[in-house]
Amino acid sequence: MSYETTFRAKVLILAVIFGIVIFMIVYYPLLSHQTNPWGVAAPKGQIILAQNFSINGVNYTNAVPFTSKNNALVLKGNDDAGETLTVSVSTPGWCVDLWVWGGSSKGWVRKYDCAREFQMSQYAFKRLPTHEAREILYWYLEPGYILVFHKDGEVNKYELVNFTVTYGGETDWGAFKVSIGKS
Repeated sequence: MSYETTFRAKVLILAVIFGIVIFMIVYYPLLSHQTNPWGVAAPKGQIILAQNFSINGVNYTNAVPFTSKNNALVLKGNDDAGETLTVSVSTPGWCVDLWVWGGSSKGWVRKYDCAREFQMSQYAFKRLPTHEAREILYWYLEPGYILVFHKDGEVNKYELVNFTVTYGGETDWGAFKVSIGKS
């Protein structure tokens, strides 16, 4: 091969490589971007008031309930990636009780007692679109479920509680700070 031909081949190869790199840096993220990736929408560090209450004879002190009424736990996503999701608490000393409504004959039934990791059905959540964007779905707990975050021991004011939720192979974090009312 002549010098001119090898030079043109090298320039062409370099141009193709630069073209691929520019495509991967600029265009690929735009083309593969999910408009509504799955994840935890709330809580993401919000301050939540701890409460003293009881469910079916179990007394809680300075516990944080996630219910359908307070919408403390909100997930987001459009994809249907299976039937179960996994909740894991990563803050030492904290755990979760999952209460499920068993009907008028059974009342509230504790499915998990002080679990640091447990699985829930995706059907424990109702999926509703936001008013602003009809294509984005947010998941809210159904009325028949209560998650109670609690600690075996003294709760510090503004203590940070971290957890993760895994669904369909994707994991996202959630966190809240515990606010303790005046005694």
